[in-house]
Amino acid sequence: MKVGITGAEGRIGGYLRAGLGGSHDISSFTLTPQNFDSTVVDVSDADAMTGVFSGLDAVIHLAGDPSPAGSWESMLHNNIIGTFNVLEESRRAGVKKVVFASTNHTQHGETMGASPEILDMSQRVMLRLGDYFNPSSIYGASKATGEIYGRLFARHHGVQFVAMRIGAIGDEDTPLTALGTPAEDYVRAMYLSRGDLVSAFQKALEVDREFTLAYVISNNGRRIFDLRETNENLGFYPEDDAETFFQS
Repeated sequence: MKVGITGAEGRIGGYLRAGLGGSHDISSFTLTPQNFDSTVVDVSDADAMTGVFSGLDAVIHLAGDPSPAGSWESMLHNNIIGTFNVLEESRRAGVKKVVFASTNHTQHGETMGASPEILDMSQRVMLRLGDYFNPSSIYGASKATGEIYGRLFARHHGVQFVAMRIGAIGDEDTPLTALGTPAEDYVRAMYLSRGDLVSAFQKALEVDREFTLAYVISNNGRRIFDLRETNENLGFYPEDDAETFFQS
């Protein structure tokens, strides 16, 4: 499959380029020149986007501002307008599928503590995909907006859309970097291993549905997201569990 990855220079982009490159023909799209082959384009510039997805079967859309502390101006420019432009160019180019990097922050307002990286442990919940948006930041709201645009393009323009509500994935493939910090409970609930990340995105490229919403976290013992619908609809069964790292 010919797969484009926007934001290919980012952390997740690097993991997916490596993890999916053996099975797919990957085209990378980056904001600035890199030390690997890429097409330099700002996804928020509709004119610059014209024609860049020609010949692709699918687009993995990672580009955007990933900061929960990001400003409205940045979220509007990089996340909302950028996502719309990716969808519109995918429609024009005849791309069959867009896999969208959404976030757990679309619902994390239900469980957030004093800041986005803190989990309120008094909230004993198991959230489901059908529960209403409860974003914890402008960032979370911008990603919820992207999901809504994706549903629109799937229903009215025939572009299959997979919204991936991604958990916590760091530079090191372990949740132990959060040990003893205020973020520990959050990371233990939201941890996503590199192996599970690649597996989830491979399943997203394979699934044949108009619109799919999924939680992309590992099978964590302390998770607050119900994975049953993701298991069924995406065929993604994560194998790792943050708790195995904390066992003595």
